[in-house]
Amino acid sequence: MIRARLKLIRQIVFAAILLGLFVCAAEVGVRVYEVSQGAPICSTANPECLVDPTQLTIPSWLTNLELKPHATCQVKCRDSKRTVSITTNSLGFRGAEVAVPKPQDAYRILILGDETTFAPETSEEDHFAHQLKQNLQQQTRISIEVVNASIPGACPLTEYVLFKQKLIALQPDLILLHFDWSDVADDRQLRRRTRSDAQGTPLSCPHASLQNSARKPNPVNHLREHFRLVDWGMTAAGKQWKQQIFQQAASSREVGTNMYAWMRNEHPESDLSVTHAFQPIADIARMMQGSGFQLAVMTSPKPWQVSVRCSSGAGVRVKSGVSPDAFYPNRAPFDALADYVAEWKLPFIDLSDPLLDSDAPEANYLRYAPRWSAAGHHHVAEFVARFLVEKVPGPWNSRYFQRTDQPIGQWPMPDGGIQPASAIR
Repeated sequence: MIRARLKLIRQIVFAAILLGLFVCAAEVGVRVYEVSQGAPICSTANPECLVDPTQLTIPSWLTNLELKPHATCQVKCRDSKRTVSITTNSLGFRGAEVAVPKPQDAYRILILGDETTFAPETSEEDHFAHQLKQNLQQQTRISIEVVNASIPGACPLTEYVLFKQKLIALQPDLILLHFDWSDVADDRQLRRRTRSDAQGTPLSCPHASLQNSARKPNPVNHLREHFRLVDWGMTAAGKQWKQQIFQQAASSREVGTNMYAWMRNEHPESDLSVTHAFQPIADIARMMQGSGFQLAVMTSPKPWQVSVRCSSGAGVRVKSGVSPDAFYPNRAPFDALADYVAEWKLPFIDLSDPLLDSDAPEANYLRYAPRWSAAGHHHVAEFVARFLVEKVPGPWNSRYFQRTDQPIGQWPMPDGGIQPASAIR
C-alpha cells in the first residue's frame, strides 16, 4: 500500500517536472523566435483597430488619451491600397509645427474632433483641413492656418478639457468642433472618471489604466511583462473574447450595450446621456466672452446613417458597434444638436448635404473604415469653406474686424441668426 502511494507520488512529481521543463522550453522557444524575427510574436497593439490604426495614442492624465509628440507611423489604407504617413508635432497633434505665440498676420483655425477628423487613412494633401486652408486662402491676403487638434477616441468632454488647459494658449481665432455621433457613448463612459471642480466644471479625465496603476499593481500584467508565453496565450484568448463582445454589442438593441441604439429615439434631447454629450459645447461657448475667438459646431452622418452598403467592408461595422445591416435614417439627432447649438447662437454646419447629395453617397466614405474617403474630404472642405465665407465673420468677408478693433467673440450675428447649413431637417 505504501509502495503504491510512493510510486504514485513519484509519477506525479515526474509529470510536474516534465511539464515545467516543457513550459520552460516553450518560453525559451518564443523568446528565440522573437529575437530571430526582430519583432514580438504577439502584441497588445492591434493594427486593425478602427479607432486608432496608427497606435500613436497613449494614456493621458488630462484627456484620457493623447498622441505621442514627434512621432511618425505608416498606415495602410485598404481602400486606396496606399500607405499614408502620419507625423505628429511637438504638441502631439497631426501636422506641422504650430508657432507659439501666434504670428500677428495669421488667422488660426483650430479643429477639435476624434478619429473622424483625425482621418488616419487620409494623406495630408487629401485631408479636409489642408483643402480648407487652401480654399480660404484664396479669399484673403491674411495667412490662414488650420491646426488639426483631433485625437482618436476623443469627445467634446475631453476636447473641452484639452482646450481649456492647453489649446487656448494657441490663440485660435475660430474653433471648428466636430460632433461625432459616437461621442454620446464616449461621454457616457468617460464622464464617470472625470474630475470636476465644485461647480461641476470638468478639470481632467484620467485614463483608466493610469488610475488603476496608481492604486494597485496588476499581478496579471506583471506576469505578462516577464513571461512571453503568458502574454502570447492571453493575447490570443483576448482576441477571441473581444470578437464575441463586438458581435453581442452590434446585435443588441439595448442603449447600455449598443453605442448607437439611442439613435432610434425620436426625441433624443430627453436622453440624459445625449444632453451630457452636448454640454461641453456650452462650456466652450462660455469661454468666448472676452477670449477673442469664435466657435462653430460641425457634424456629419456616420456610414450607417447613409445606407446599409456604406462602409460595409468585412468586420468594419461589427468592430464599430453596429450590425452589418444596420441603418439609422432618423434625423432627430441632427435636429436635437441643431436646436442645442442655436440656443447658444453658434454657427451650425450640418455636413449631410455634401456627403449625401449624390447618386452614390457611399463613395464619400471608406469601405474598410467608418470615415470619409478622399472624395468626402474634398466635398467637406468645399462646403465648410463656402459656409464660413457666407455666414461667419472672418478675413474672407467684409464683416471681419482686427483684434485691435473689436474682439471676434463679440461680433454681432447676421440678421436672423445662423441657420443650419443643411437643407435636410
